[in-house]
Amino acid sequence: MTTNREVDERVESLPQFSTTDRGSRMTSLRPGQPLGRLAPLVPRLLVAWALWALTSSVPFDALTGLAPSREVVMFLTNPITVAAAIVVALFGALNQTFQLHSRAREAFGQARVAALLTTVAVTGGFATSAGILVAWTRASDPAHILNIEAIATSPEVPLELGALIGAAFACWCVIALLSLWGAVAHARRRQHSIEDLRSNGTAFDGILSAVAFSHHWVHDEPMFRTETTYVADGVSRVIAARMRTSADRVPLVGSPMIVRTDGRGAIHVEPDATAEPSFEPEDKYRAPND
Repeated sequence: MTTNREVDERVESLPQFSTTDRGSRMTSLRPGQPLGRLAPLVPRLLVAWALWALTSSVPFDALTGLAPSREVVMFLTNPITVAAAIVVALFGALNQTFQLHSRAREAFGQARVAALLTTVAVTGGFATSAGILVAWTRASDPAHILNIEAIATSPEVPLELGALIGAAFACWCVIALLSLWGAVAHARRRQHSIEDLRSNGTAFDGILSAVAFSHHWVHDEPMFRTETTYVADGVSRVIAARMRTSADRVPLVGSPMIVRTDGRGAIHVEPDATAEPSFEPEDKYRAPND
């Protein structure tokens, strides 16, 4: 007998299906899970942002000499100190960023939202670090004028290089933030549609009748074109959908599926979580760079 806990664990590892989206925009919602919310992720985003700012301040300061204090410069340009600072700060930044990505993907059921959030954390941290160090240097030396030509003509690594790099990361961060709002809205709409179909739609038992490999991977996860066959009102019907999954979770043709529809065109296809799944051999669809 299959328990609710076993079903929940199985759902987390099942493939994603979508009749409308592709790639990282494909969205899922575990049964009973609330719609994704950005607010609970903001504290972790800010922590990751701050840690990336701290991490990037070390190479910015050591390579471009942005800090005005001679003692600070001498302290940070010691190779052992620089290496130790980078390792400690980088470990914390990576840990927070990986957790942010994992929780965002779990909350929104979408890889795009998770990727954009981590991009904001990293680029925002780098931009903040460069901005603070440039402002600090300008405050200590108001006579210094930022001259972009110094990047090509200076015999040493100039302050202007740090400012230019910081500006590039700031632009990247703004673009990611603007994209994030749309991605969050899209994920919530998809999750709301799935939730509505589960609550008010009609469910039909189906069979996965065709699986065609697209020879395309998204973050090492293979993409497929699929067909699911089900019977409604005595008529056999076929629903085409894209599938994204891990290399070891490619379901075999004949796997049981659930098709949900509201009769007005909205359709959601998903594996039957109560059935014991059968998968293709893992090595068959592994990304070539693994």
